[in-house]
Amino acid sequence: MVSTSVRDRIAQYQLTKKMEAGKEPTNSVVVRRAFLHAKRGDLFRKLLSAVHHRQNPVEDEDYDDDGLLGEVVGRRAERGRMKDSQQQSFRPSYQELATYDAFSTAYGFPSRSDFLDACLDEFLPTMPSGGRRGR
Repeated sequence: MVSTSVRDRIAQYQLTKKMEAGKEPTNSVVVRRAFLHAKRGDLFRKLLSAVHHRQNPVEDEDYDDDGLLGEVVGRRAERGRMKDSQQQSFRPSYQELATYDAFSTAYGFPSRSDFLDACLDEFLPTMPSGGRRGR
């Protein structure tokens, strides 16, 4: 499961690569590139922090300067749907899957999906602005 934004950016990345090189990378190759980018940049702690912030957004009125109430990890901060996500299929090798799971667990990500979504979000370029034109 990845966010809708990441899913759209995967498709845009694949199209861009196809136009540049004549070959479109598979979903598994894009995930692999995103993981390697995060590993080379030692970004996993930063990505975990971003995941926690997305799941528990903090507003000014939520600050507890004295720490009297403590932090409730995983508490939903708003009503409604928890995640804006869609399924994105990919076929990693057994070794890739074991590596993704090992890193996800070692750094304390809530799930493999959260881990890979964070890696992809960091790696993929932002969508071009302006939107699509109707024909």
